[in-house]
Amino acid sequence: MKIMTSEKEKFIGELRKSISDNSFVKLQFGKYRGDDREFQKIIVNRINLKDGERLSFNFRYNTKDVIKNFEIEKGIKLAEDITGNDFLSGTLFTTRNDFTIDHSKKRVPAFHKKRPSFNAPDVKEHNRQKARKIKPDAEYFHLLGITSDNGTVKAGMYDKFRQVDKFIETIDSIYRSSEISKNETVSITDMGSGKSYLTFAMYDHFKNVLEKNVTVKGIEQNRELTELSNRFAAKCGFTGLEFINGNIFDTEIDKTDITIALHACDTATDDAIKKALAADSKIIVLAPCCQKYVRKKMTVPEKLKGIFGYGIHEERLAVMLTDGLRAMILEKYGYDTKVFEFISSDHTARNTMIAAMRNSSKSINPENQTDIIKSEFRIDDFYLDKILNENFK
Repeated sequence: MKIMTSEKEKFIGELRKSISDNSFVKLQFGKYRGDDREFQKIIVNRINLKDGERLSFNFRYNTKDVIKNFEIEKGIKLAEDITGNDFLSGTLFTTRNDFTIDHSKKRVPAFHKKRPSFNAPDVKEHNRQKARKIKPDAEYFHLLGITSDNGTVKAGMYDKFRQVDKFIETIDSIYRSSEISKNETVSITDMGSGKSYLTFAMYDHFKNVLEKNVTVKGIEQNRELTELSNRFAAKCGFTGLEFINGNIFDTEIDKTDITIALHACDTATDDAIKKALAADSKIIVLAPCCQKYVRKKMTVPEKLKGIFGYGIHEERLAVMLTDGLRAMILEKYGYDTKVFEFISSDHTARNTMIAAMRNSSKSINPENQTDIIKSEFRIDDFYLDKILNENFK
């Protein structure tokens, strides 16, 4: 019979206890020391399936995830076998405490207990791996450098691949719930298309999955990227995909059903909103960044300085005010808006996304609380207001 070290016994004992008392959140193994260079780590979640409760092991590689579900006892046994062998570190997250076990190069274990990172257990209902909206073997992914010759995602590009997939899932959901989803034709403008990963995937999805008569225009100020993207579009036979050299502020766009502006820096997001409104866009999707303009203009009320007097809190407040006011102004213009976090923080940095859908039953509403909020924080100069020339009374 295999005898565990006392440190390992403590760790596995806490795992067993957390499942028994329902305090288990998740289990993670790192510092892989096996022979497979593509293998990164293991993340274990607790799930409920039709056949009963299981421990779901996500074996994470550079280019794929492999998920296997085990009965509780078999899962605990697997965790026991993994600990200190192929993986030198393990972290058990529970609502009571976080427990870690770390092994030195000589496999000497050290067990530690810390304050809990989570305050609620996480038991997922039917945690099956989602079908991806995009396929890695698409020709454009190889041309754009995300995949290798055999259609597998390159090491170092998997987070970008996940992000593209998540965006397509998001835009698909927004589009299907919009007023224009029944139309046979759809026009899309991507303002700031960059290396055009998302732009190609979006065209492919609307053309070949949703089977729409779609035209997509990518606006990009880098001439070399524009020319390269146009060559790739021609090579893929994407006749409705075109890239135009220009910046968001100066480039005039035609009437377009959907306007996308991801990671437009600071006030460039506001310029994109103005262009989208002028183009009578029915859907506007934004992922703002570098919201510096409002921070320079705002004054934190005296009664809130105890909280927002710290630099990092003031910065986050400026971000919330900027994006909140943008969403409210879009509401004023007859859109239904949502502000949410885009892409799981397990894979990439957090991004705030603003999604706005035109509601034909909504009219322009001058009774909007933006002025109250701007007054509270003494924001006399809000850039989006200025460029839209608003004169509501």
